[in-house]
Amino acid sequence: STPPAVTVPDGIIEEATSAAGARVTFSSSARDLVDGDVASTCEPATGTTFPLGTTTVICSATDHADNTGSADFTVTVRDTTPPAVEVPTVDDVEATGPDGATVTYGDVSATDVVDGPVTPTCSQASGTVFPLGKTTVTCTATDAAGNPGTGSFTVKVVDTTAPEVHAPANLVVGNTSSTGAGNVVYTGATAHDLVSGDLPVSCTPASGSTFPLGTTTVTCTATDEAGNTGKATFIVEVQDWTKPVV
Repeated sequence: STPPAVTVPDGIIEEATSAAGARVTFSSSARDLVDGDVASTCEPATGTTFPLGTTTVICSATDHADNTGSADFTVTVRDTTPPAVEVPTVDDVEATGPDGATVTYGDVSATDVVDGPVTPTCSQASGTVFPLGKTTVTCTATDAAGNPGTGSFTVKVVDTTAPEVHAPANLVVGNTSSTGAGNVVYTGATAHDLVSGDLPVSCTPASGSTFPLGTTTVTCTATDEAGNTGKATFIVEVQDWTKPVV
């Protein structure tokens, strides 16, 4: 009247591979004092897909005298895998003002092995103003089991636009000597940059210089805080207005 002794695994913990749970394999055995090794069967059977949570598996074996022995163990299917977050790659964006630039980046998505698509949230939203320099955007998606998945990318706002320089109008002056004109004064050179605003202008030759007879090109430049230099030119023409002495 002694039933077979059934041997089963210790509790099994398995990671979920889908919303249905996970396929779990195991083995059991049974030995009888009279019949020796006997077949054992388990419910649910090995190779079954077990749902999320804990399931009790009961294994039993019956000897030739119809004595039935049994043992049980638990299979726990858990979800500790975070969602996979997909983030875009963003090319450098040109600044449009001192605050930086409005940046619209591509789609951010997340997929979880159990929950499927999950909606992520990002530390800075697409379509907002990003400052000059590099900004790291971190996007997070959390599944129903509370597992957070993250992905990050960098948005770089650069200033490569040169200042816009406005030169004075071309200037015509008369000579003050046989070689040219001294102390030629001009005004009106200005410069403005999208990021740095109004900038000082430097012109060569400078206002107040001596210019030779003929035409001389004056180059005016301005450099913004990012090192971008803009330029504009105008002409100073020195004409011979001196009458001959008879």
